[in-house]
Amino acid sequence: MAFYWYQNDPDLLDAEKMAMSKFFPSFKLYKLEDGSGRLYWRGKVQPTGKDGLVWDLMLIYANDHPQAQNYGGSIQILPVKPRLVDLASSMPRSNKKGLQLGLPHVYRANFGRNEEYFICTADPKYFKATQSRSTSAASSLSWACKWIMLCEMWINGEVSDDVAIEGVY
Repeated sequence: MAFYWYQNDPDLLDAEKMAMSKFFPSFKLYKLEDGSGRLYWRGKVQPTGKDGLVWDLMLIYANDHPQAQNYGGSIQILPVKPRLVDLASSMPRSNKKGLQLGLPHVYRANFGRNEEYFICTADPKYFKATQSRSTSAASSLSWACKWIMLCEMWINGEVSDDVAIEGVY
C-alpha cells in the first residue's frame, strides 16, 4: 500500500481533477517541493467582482485525504496574496462591546517555516469522507469563495460583526 492518498486511490484523484477542471479551470495541480509529497492546487479568484480583491490561493491536500480531524478538513486553503496574517494585522477592529475582533473563521497552522492563517472551510463534524464520496478541493474552494465574499463585505462595513463572526448569512 502506498503512502500518498493519490497513489492509493487514483480514482479519487481523477475525480478531484475533473471537478476542478469543471468548476475552477484556471487552477493548476502541483506537488509541494518540501519533500512531503503533498499535492496542491493554485489559482486566483475574485469572488466579489471587478471591484474586489484578487485572491491567489493554494488548496493543499493532507496526505491522509479524505479524512478530517482538524478544522479545514484535509484540504487547507492558504491565501498567498493577500496573506491573512497581514490582512488581520492591518485591521484592528473592536465591536460595540469593545472586544478586539480578528478575521472570522480562520485558523493558524505551520506551513514550512512560517505560521500562516488558513481559511476554515470545514468543521470536522461536517466533512464528508465515505466510500462513495468525499469533500473535494472544488467544494472547499467554493466555501472559501463564500468566506472571501463575507470577509470583504465585513471589512467594507457592508455586514455587521455579528454576521461575520457567527457566519450565519
